[in-house]
Amino acid sequence: MEDLFELMTEKGGDAEKETRVRIGIRVKVSGLETPCAVTRACGSYDDLGREVLGIKNALDLLLTRAEKIFQGSRPGFASDPRQPAEEIWVALSGMNEKVFAEAFNSLEEGKRREVAEYVLTHCNVFSGNGRIFSERYDEESALIG
Repeated sequence: MEDLFELMTEKGGDAEKETRVRIGIRVKVSGLETPCAVTRACGSYDDLGREVLGIKNALDLLLTRAEKIFQGSRPGFASDPRQPAEEIWVALSGMNEKVFAEAFNSLEEGKRREVAEYVLTHCNVFSGNGRIFSERYDEESALIG
């Protein structure tokens, strides 16, 4: 398989001295090609690691959805029942809004409630998927509407 992803570096931060890194995907159209960023610009290895984890989880969800299509049933989010709520949230928070809600709602109810408790007590609910979660989470059904 051809290398699809690449590191994109840029200068940023104070006085343009800080190097920031993003993951990009090379897009080819009609003989022209350009890198397109698929992550935010990261100033540390740990930040980039979280972005990569988000990509991995989004791809895992797509693979799970494809498997369900081939089997003729509903897509879901693959998680280990023993996986801590914090790890599940890290995976979910890296997804786009549509996939995020679908993945969360596909968790079993007890795990949804566990993740919800974690998010509402330990996370920033004013930006990103935390904001979406706090706005759309229904405590009674433990689902995101």
